[in-house]
Amino acid sequence: MGFYDAYDFSRFKMLSRINTGNWVTEPCPEFINTIVEMRKRSGKRNFSVAEIGIGVGATTFLASQQLSEEDTYYIFDFEDSVFALLDDLKTIPEIECEIVAIGNSHKTLDSYNWNLSNMLLEMRRRDQDGMFDVVYLDGAHTFLHDGLAVCMLKEMIKPNGILILDDLFWTYANSPIATEFEREQFPEDQWNARQVLRVQDIFLINDPKFKRLSDSESWRGVFKRID
Repeated sequence: MGFYDAYDFSRFKMLSRINTGNWVTEPCPEFINTIVEMRKRSGKRNFSVAEIGIGVGATTFLASQQLSEEDTYYIFDFEDSVFALLDDLKTIPEIECEIVAIGNSHKTLDSYNWNLSNMLLEMRRRDQDGMFDVVYLDGAHTFLHDGLAVCMLKEMIKPNGILILDDLFWTYANSPIATEFEREQFPEDQWNARQVLRVQDIFLINDPKFKRLSDSESWRGVFKRID
């Protein structure tokens, strides 16, 4: 039995896409387990979680249920996606936390990075040392987008917070849902490259402020802020 089998997803806008087409339908266990374990160990209130790239909401659906009404769950993606998912999640009684939907347009040069930059500037204005306890980055899977995102997120992670990068070994060349339009946008080496792995290796592996918790064979890079 899958995690969603007890629910009638046909009534939802976004969650109804689970188990259809090529959409990812399994939640990220590292992200969910990290939320559960960190909240249990710390016992803290006002836990703050961010998911960047929501797919059809499979991970959001389960992860948000691990939080209480005092906690906040931020979702970043295209405007139509995050607000459709927000409408779905509002109708699920098991979800008690505040869901904050932060969407970007479909314009070519827009992305979740602009919204992250606004939040980072506000965080600095308030002289905060981080704002997220756990972040799951499952975004565009490009060095262009996710390299910049990680540079900002490293500052936005709270002390002892966790940053998780998904799909380290994923490539556009091997993706069943990559489009011909996307194919035309990349030089050959980038089309075939493990771009998220490159992001990890350049921006995180040698950063003394972050400790790697995942092994080299894992498809997800898990890093803890240790400074």
